[in-house]
Amino acid sequence: MKRYLISLLLLALTAGAAAQSKKQENTGKPHGETDFVINWKQYYTYDEWVKIMMDLQKQYPALCRVESIGKSRMGRDMYVMTITAKNTGKDTAKPAVWVDGAIHGNEVNGITCSLYLAWYLLTRYDYDTRVYESLNRSTVYILPGFNVDGNDSYVRFPNTENNPREPFRPVDDDKDGLYDEDMTEDVDGDGELSVMYAPDPGGDYRLSKDAMRFVRIDADDWWEGARFRRIGNEGFDNDGDFELAEDDLGGIDPNRNFPWDFRKENGKSYPLSEPETRNVLDFQLTKKNILVSFNYHNVGRLIMYMMPPEAKKPDAAFRQRQAPAHEKDIYHFVSPRRVDPEYQHDADVFNKTVSAGLYILKTYEPEAGNEYGEHLATSYYLLGAYSFLIELWGPPTPFADTNRDGYVSDDEYRKWVELDLGGDAWIKPHRTTHPQFGEIWIGGTPKKHIGRTPPPRYIEQEAEKQCLYVMYCIEQLPQLSFANHSVKKIGNNLYEVEVEVTNSKLFPTASDRSVQMKRYTPDRIKATVSSGTIVNPAANSAGNAPATPSYYRTQYRKDAIDAGETVEFRAKGNATQVFRYVVLANDATLELTLDSAYGGKANIKIKLSGKS
Repeated sequence: MKRYLISLLLLALTAGAAAQSKKQENTGKPHGETDFVINWKQYYTYDEWVKIMMDLQKQYPALCRVESIGKSRMGRDMYVMTITAKNTGKDTAKPAVWVDGAIHGNEVNGITCSLYLAWYLLTRYDYDTRVYESLNRSTVYILPGFNVDGNDSYVRFPNTENNPREPFRPVDDDKDGLYDEDMTEDVDGDGELSVMYAPDPGGDYRLSKDAMRFVRIDADDWWEGARFRRIGNEGFDNDGDFELAEDDLGGIDPNRNFPWDFRKENGKSYPLSEPETRNVLDFQLTKKNILVSFNYHNVGRLIMYMMPPEAKKPDAAFRQRQAPAHEKDIYHFVSPRRVDPEYQHDADVFNKTVSAGLYILKTYEPEAGNEYGEHLATSYYLLGAYSFLIELWGPPTPFADTNRDGYVSDDEYRKWVELDLGGDAWIKPHRTTHPQFGEIWIGGTPKKHIGRTPPPRYIEQEAEKQCLYVMYCIEQLPQLSFANHSVKKIGNNLYEVEVEVTNSKLFPTASDRSVQMKRYTPDRIKATVSSGTIVNPAANSAGNAPATPSYYRTQYRKDAIDAGETVEFRAKGNATQVFRYVVLANDATLELTLDSAYGGKANIKIKLSGKS
């Protein structure tokens, strides 16, 4: 028995040593990737990605919680992953980043990017110091699939690259009194949706040289081979109106269904009419700690950002940020939008975050976001979160543009398909019989995972780049600390103490927008002295309580803020604030306790000696 207990003790010690040794700086070794293996070169159905979420929760229970925030119109659960180190505090007690994917049904690469981020954080926590420290002090909320009904249909069933886009709500698109009766349909049962053509001696189309596409015959193109006319999208004329696929699946655009600047012509119904959008905003409203928000869309390789409103005050009140000459490179971004002074810090933060994204993502471009009931606008204007919409993927220009002229010619595109994709890109034209049109040809269009979503070989590298951008933002969530301090004797047993409080990160503890809405918790410093008195700042001439510092006090000069026993403030990003205390004491200790809801806690003790 004694030998058995000794063996157990040695085993425990060995296990502890092994766990500690996981953290290493060798970039050439695994960082947890093999602890939970996922194939990132495929698209997953709803059941498959939910299983991945549940399996991650099971393997990493100390870091991950999965919960349903409500059901979709068709009854599917919308699952959110809450990722944080549970042993360092509640998720709501830490600054947080929100990430969601695929609000549009066909934009399923956003699901992959969201899942990849979760997998990266969980598998690397025990190995990567950056991830370890980030999850100890912050939270990440991830909703991989937003439009779960459309997302699942897009992956599982034959679809074009553009549909289904909206949540499934019956809509009479062609105004004939019938609902969704004329959809795109898989006529030939090959699992793909394409375009139908009919043989026609007077047709305007012919097969391309490689017989993979239908190309238009130019007026001066002498052609004696087979000709075709275009019938329309693959499907049947179910309502007898001689139109095809004019009443397809779909409903209300969920990204026009949020409250901010909602417009009926875009949202069609009323704000939050869809259960999916309502579930998301209800959840977010309970999480005041969400400081940054990412929404994954496609297509276009864009970093869209929700800047503050245009300046309403005279131009003289506007302070435009100009980059020093040595910083004017392609990754330094300054939005052209003018903002009023009370929103200038938000503008600065947006500019710096977009600049970092341009560097990390390389082939992406910046673009100002829209309002019109979009999630992006609601996240900033109603929640006060710094909001970014990423338009993923796009034309294969970075990969196929061999002559670097910024344009992909037909020859360059064919070469990219042949050499990069192994020729697997086109739905090959082929004969079939249609019950209404007789002998027809179907095909000649790209497969659905070519245009709006990346081919499988590109999924992982895109997800990894996006993960690094979000990881940068997680690391830049606010972190406050006491820095330098000075003690000056200004009278008999009277001391003036100045103390710096520094936020070393890019994001403030509350955005300018949050301050405007009063939707934030001020940072607070409480001061005590072991023996003596803290002299509170004098009341103003109106006889009101002692004035607290301006929340918009510039941080580009280290102005000292007169403080007393308690002072409230808002810590801006990459900024230092100086607090001045006047203390009547003799050989005492001044203790300052910093409590920031989302910037952390800190404590400092300063000795006040009797010497001048």
